Amino acid sequence: MLRKLSAIEIAEGALLADIAIIFQLIATYLPVGSGIFQLLVPTVLTVLVLRRGFYAGVMGVCVAIFVTCMLTGLGAGAIMLLECGAGVFLGITMKYRMHHLLLIFLGVTSSAILVYAGTWFFAFLLGTSAQHFVIQFQKVYDTAIHFVNFAAPQIGLNGVWQHDLYPTVAQIASFMFTYWQVMLFVVYWVALWPIVIFVYYITNVLVRLLGYKVKPFPGGKLERFLRSLVRFLIKPLDTRQKRRQKLTRTGTSDNSQQHIKERSKVEV
Repeated sequence: MLRKLSAIEIAEGALLADIAIIFQLIATYLPVGSGIFQLLVPTVLTVLVLRRGFYAGVMGVCVAIFVTCMLTGLGAGAIMLLECGAGVFLGITMKYRMHHLLLIFLGVTSSAILVYAGTWFFAFLLGTSAQHFVIQFQKVYDTAIHFVNFAAPQIGLNGVWQHDLYPTVAQIASFMFTYWQVMLFVVYWVALWPIVIFVYYITNVLVRLLGYKVKPFPGGKLERFLRSLVRFLIKPLDTRQKRRQKLTRTGTSDNSQQHIKERSKVEV
């Protein structure tokens, strides 16, 4: 429902949208570690929705996508749409404490629909069809089959490959390439499950660190195990850092004592 935004909603929406744009620009031009900043974009929009509601979040998304398209082009704007849309979606579902499995299922399905529609849209802009991408996949498949046909006799599995495995693989591949419109969506849907789960976990952890009371994910024993794993991985780095600080303090203390002794000798 359209309504007038208050001054604080406009200010916070503009500020958080600017932060999301900065993260996206860093991810675009940074040669290494760009994925870290891309993961922070959904968190920014999630915080905006949790603080100021859905309408302010949508206005922030519109501003962020428009500025990103102006600065870096339509391709980056499409990526920004997915990231900001994920942030708004997570903000709404986390605000109303939706069940984790339902949240992930809806996130995967909606993301697959957006990516599938985006594939057709960009194919239209390029003046081709989405089938062009399928043809490229088919070429990769043919190359892989030729390689396996060459490698199987070398390792003594030619009979197993030719009589047992290859007919099944060929039948599945023929079905997929025949009904490629449906299978393309299915491939997107399956591939997005780990991505959505990872983004949700990172966003959930960061939002809770910022002090927002949302339903913890994954919660229970699994979350305690993940925290223990993170602490186990970070502990050697923390120990090494403390050791360096101790050596630095010891060296500074020794240098200061030596300087005092030399100064006392000079005075004498």
